[in-house]
Parts: sequence; structure tokens; C-alpha cells
Amino acid sequence: MTAGEAFLEKARNRLQSTSYSRAIWMGLIGSIVLTITSHSVGAVRARGGIMQVIGLSSFTFSHAAGMMTVVMWFALLAMVLSWIIIGRHILIHGATLRRSAIAAWIGPLALAGPLMSRDIYSYLMQGTLARDGFNAYEVGAAANPGPLLFEVSADWRNTTTPYGPLHMGLGRAITSITGDNITAGILAFKLVSIASVLVMAWAVAQLATHLGVRPDVAMWLGVFNPLSVLHLIGGMHTENLMMALILVGCHCAMRLRPVPGGLAAAALIGVAAALKATAFIALPFVVWIMVARIAAPLPYTEGKRRWLGLADTWRRFGTLIWTGLASAATCIGVLALITVATQQTWGWVTEVTGNSKVINPLALPSFIASTLEPFLSRINDDLTFNVLVDAIRPVSSALMLVGLVIAWWLFRHDEHTAFTGMAVAYAITCVFNTVTLPWYYASVLTLMGTFRPPLHLIKLTTGVALFIGVAFSGDGNHQLYNWWWDIAMVVAAWSATQWIFDGVDATPHPPAHATADATSGEAKKPRPARAE
Repeated sequence: MTAGEAFLEKARNRLQSTSYSRAIWMGLIGSIVLTITSHSVGAVRARGGIMQVIGLSSFTFSHAAGMMTVVMWFALLAMVLSWIIIGRHILIHGATLRRSAIAAWIGPLALAGPLMSRDIYSYLMQGTLARDGFNAYEVGAAANPGPLLFEVSADWRNTTTPYGPLHMGLGRAITSITGDNITAGILAFKLVSIASVLVMAWAVAQLATHLGVRPDVAMWLGVFNPLSVLHLIGGMHTENLMMALILVGCHCAMRLRPVPGGLAAAALIGVAAALKATAFIALPFVVWIMVARIAAPLPYTEGKRRWLGLADTWRRFGTLIWTGLASAATCIGVLALITVATQQTWGWVTEVTGNSKVINPLALPSFIASTLEPFLSRINDDLTFNVLVDAIRPVSSALMLVGLVIAWWLFRHDEHTAFTGMAVAYAITCVFNTVTLPWYYASVLTLMGTFRPPLHLIKLTTGVALFIGVAFSGDGNHQLYNWWWDIAMVVAAWSATQWIFDGVDATPHPPAHATADATSGEAKKPRPARAE
């Protein structure tokens, strides 16, 4: 055994022997240190800020900032290791996801500055536009100069917003209370973010229980993974509230009577769409849930043929028509009411596709263009990156629409397949969309916890959450074109995933019951538990 192999084996054994309680302390310390460093090397303010107030602004630049960046990455590593170790306790020993672990991960972040993104400053700025009578669908932040304008990236100061009327109404409400106090505004959005993630966790646990999945695994994988914690709470992105509304709506569709439950879900999706248009993707699958509950699931034979079966009954077809129309009318009606109530316009509809400035390889068009450009530009100087990406994006968008329709049709059989299809549809959107950012994947991850995918797919999801979760640095700049970083993170994510699931039973069986005390979270009988 080489020295490197010996070191890795020793580290593996050390992690494997780490107790649940020690892992919680590791996560707490990491979260506290991350909170402290966020005010130095996070998405810090251009003017003012806590570090300037306490006389430590020198830690936000130069060599001191470099040292703080190293400290931040060690804090991130501690949080990720905490999540990995606790996940293994849940998967292997049947332990529960303790509330103390959740509090350790997200509690300190309530006082953190913006992390991994500067979008929160744009959210506040858009709120001031609505507050001061400007139409954010026609003018950018530069139309309303003030303290917040200096915090908005220069790239976005003349860009209109693609977000819906509820997003504008929320920003208006917060900035009407906090005024131009940026710290207070960030704290208000942080509280909304934490509350939204906790609602997501509750809804995911409820849906997982109903669908025969272990809720602890569902919450660990789908809600409290590094990507969601860092970007939905640290970055305070709109996806947190959007997904909370969608998941509560899905819970209504599953647990209430078919028609009231389905229409309640459609209404909540309408509220979510008033935040961000991608919420609409969930609506067609809610319709399939209604159809399955009212007109019975679609009969199919076992095997691969079940995905190609066309023997929908006339009853299911009729139910599909009226539930689809009723759901669409409810969703659009709620959206229209919110538009009127927030005194906004429908201008966001034309602005949805306007965000094309962001370039990173998470979006397939950007990945293809950046891969081909070095070779094609040598053949023809006119084939620049911009030319290639402008040509690829329309094709990718068309493929995305086709993929969404195919996913909706293939996963039409019953409640379980509807949730699978919903996750597939959001994954298609993330891959083929013109622009993709890490927090977009939160919609896929949360849904992955609600149904029982194959073990290899759970492994893939875990690895993706680890890789994308650390793809951005604290100030919001990504590392995705740093190939050495990418290779190292892929190897690290793959190794961590292999270790987490080493010994997990892939054979389908019902979820284990009463394996852990609900109060302490300690496993009564350590035994392998399937990741279901």
C-alpha cells in the first residue's frame, strides 16, 4: 500500500467512526465560520457593510481576503463532511435526521451575509422600483438611483426583471419597511428564505411518507443538501419560496379530496408562478395526479412496454380535459389576482427569455459552444463563441419544449410516476435552458426525495448536489471553467458518493419502521436501510 492509499484509508476509517453527534458539531462549527467569513469574502457590499462599521474592512480585500477565502473553504468542507457523515448514519444505520442537525446547518446562516451570488441586491433594488412607482419590466435599476444601486452588478443595472408580480410585491413590502437599509432588507429576505426551506422540508416529508419513502432520506437528500443550504439560504434565491408553494400544492393534491386538492394545488402553483415562471412546469403533472385519483391509474403491463402504452380509457381522457381546463383556469386566475393586487403588469411574460447574459457550462448551449469554439474558430475566424451560442440556444430551447411534452406523456400513469415526471421535467429545463444556475437544480433535488428512484440515480443526485454546491465561490464567481478545479471536485464528489452508499441495500423493500427514536435520532438496531 502506497503512502497515498494509506492516507485515504486512514481518512475513510476516521470518517466512518465519526459519531452522529460529532458530525453535528462539525456542521455547526462550519456554519458559524462560514457566517463570519461571509461578511469578508462573501458577496460583500461595494459600500458600507458590517466589516466597515466595525473597522475591519481590510479583511475584504488584498492578502487578508485571500486568507479568509481559505478559511471559508475549510468551513464549507466541514459542512459538507457533516452532511456526508450524517447521511451515512441515516442510510446505513436507519437513524433519523435530527432537528439539531438541521439547526446546526442553517441556524448560524441567519446572520450570514449573501453567499455565492449578488442577486439579493437586485431583488432589493427591484423592490425599490416597485415601491417608488417604476415599472421594473420596462426600466432597470439605474432608473432609481440610491444606495442600493451601487450594490447591483453593472451588468444588470439597465436590465429589466424576468420575475413575476409576487416577487415584485414581496420586494416592495420589504423595502417599504426597511427603506434603504440594506442590512435590514437582507435580514428580511433571509428570514423568508429559512421559513421557505423549512416549509419545503415539511412538505417533502409528508409527500415521502404518503408515497412510501423514508422521510429522513427525502429531507437529507432533497432539502438539506449542500446546494440547497448554500444557495437557497446563503444566496436567498426565489426558488426557495417557489418550491415551497409547489410542494405544499402537491401535498394538497395527494391528501385532500381529488378535485378540491387538485384545484388547491393549481392555485398554489399560480402563486408560485407569480414568483417565477418555471413553476408552471409542475401544473401538467398535478393534472395527471387528479386524473389518476378520479378516473383510476392507467393500466399497463410490466416491463418496458408500460412507457409506450396508449390504451388510455375514454374516462381518463374526459377527466384529463376537464381537470386540465379547470386547473389552468384556476392557476391563471390566481396569477391575475396577484398581478392586480400587487399593482404590477404582465410585462414579465415578455421578459422571461431576456436573461441571456449569464454564461456557464451548466447550460447545455453554453457548454457546447465553449467546447466547439476553440476548434471551429481555427477553421473560421467568424465562428466565435457568441455566434455559436446564439445559433445553439434556439435549437436547445426547442429540444427543451419537446422534452417537456414527452416527459409529461410518458409519466402519466399514476401519482408515483407523476412525481417522477415532474423531476425529469425540471431536469430537462436545467440542462437545455438558455441559462442555468446552481440554484435552479433545487427544483430537481427536492422532488428526488419524494419518490423512490433507483439507487444509481440517488447516487448521481448526491454527486451532482456535491459538485454544483461548491461550483461557486463566496463572492458569486464560478469555478466551472477552471478545469483542474472541476476534475478535483468531480473526483471528490464521486469518492464521497461511493463512501456514503457503501453497504446500502439496493434491493427494493418497504421502508424500515421504528428503527430510530424520534426524539434522540439514535438508531435502535443498526441495520442497512435502503435509500428510498
